[in-house]
Amino acid sequence: MVLFNKQFLLNIVAPALLLCWAATIIYSAVAGDRGYQALSRLEAEVELKAAEVDALRERRMSLQRRANQLNSKSLDPDLIDEQIRSVLGYTRDGDIVIPRRVLDNALSQPKSE
Repeated sequence: MVLFNKQFLLNIVAPALLLCWAATIIYSAVAGDRGYQALSRLEAEVELKAAEVDALRERRMSLQRRANQLNSKSLDPDLIDEQIRSVLGYTRDGDIVIPRRVLDNALSQPKSE
């Protein structure tokens, strides 16, 4: 008696193997390393990285504009000195310092005649 006859192989085993093979291919296409779900994750990552690139590009442009303003040919030494003093709070001997608050109050008062 033959355990597996030709008819059994063609009618039962071959379609079962073909079905398993097709199921494996479909699973790989959907959930595999290179499947549809992986594609969705990669597209989301691409969107995140594109947003990062845009933010970095904007930051770079901001820094470039600031660097262009610091060009030594266009700088006024008095303006630089004034900016440094105001930021750092430095004064020279003989400088008269008027606090911003006092100056703003004096400018907002109506002139008395």
